[in-house]
Amino acid sequence: MASRHGFTLIETVTVLAIVTSMAVITVHRFPTRQRQVADEQAFWRDLQTMWQQRTFEASVTGHPQVVSFRGTEVVSWTGKQGHPIPKQQWHLALPATLKTERGRDIQIWKNGHPQLAVVIFKSALRPKQKIKLNALMGWGAYRVTNVKDAQWFYDD
Repeated sequence: MASRHGFTLIETVTVLAIVTSMAVITVHRFPTRQRQVADEQAFWRDLQTMWQQRTFEASVTGHPQVVSFRGTEVVSWTGKQGHPIPKQQWHLALPATLKTERGRDIQIWKNGHPQLAVVIFKSALRPKQKIKLNALMGWGAYRVTNVKDAQWFYDD
């Protein structure tokens, strides 16, 4: 009987199963750019909802609200800056690709008007652009724009 060289069917199927498993883990573990873009878009929608809730809450209850932009999250609470009412905080995590350049608290007065302020975000998806959130004087208004260089937008 002649000896045959090569792989058996069981060995081939086993190697294919291992390679497929590793590929699935790799694809699932590392987010695709499309998923990262979707995460950022979801964040902006959630921020808009949070902002509208806070302005509505301020105007209806007469209690001022604060929206605080921190490095990895946005936190809002009822009360004045530095004086939150306990147990009335809402947290919104920033996606992994988005960071604020520095912390900033924006007061929403009891009539629903926000304090004039600017918050600068930096996205890993667009490293050469910065995202500027501009809180406007109108009832609960803010605007988000992309800018090449946002250094001069700081308002301290």
